[in-house]
Amino acid sequence: MDAQMKSTLALSLVGIGAVATGILGIVLPPGERIAAGLALVVGAGIGVVVLAIGTQLVNDTTDEYASVFLVAAALGLAGTLVSLGLLWRRTADQRATGQRGDDRRGDGDRPEAARTSAPSEG
Repeated sequence: MDAQMKSTLALSLVGIGAVATGILGIVLPPGERIAAGLALVVGAGIGVVVLAIGTQLVNDTTDEYASVFLVAAALGLAGTLVSLGLLWRRTADQRATGQRGDDRRGDGDRPEAARTSAPSEG
């Protein structure tokens, strides 16, 4: 596989991660949708680490740099998908009850405890 094909495949993997994150964000409860974006941060972080290490290990050829980019994209996608899977499992109860992520209260919580202003401030 030549360097151009590796780069194209790597960018496609990054796009797949973004599409998966967007789809999951759409189906999550409203209070949890922003958390899907954190999966992209995890994937990007993994990709950057792999790029940083990989570029130090290769010779100065375009094909080897393209290989490092492909590996970084593949590992970043794996990290994104694992993070999305963890988020999906974490929100299972909310999705089953139709509850918003920011409406959760423990058994001992009082509704007035969530107030952010003093009672006199309205």
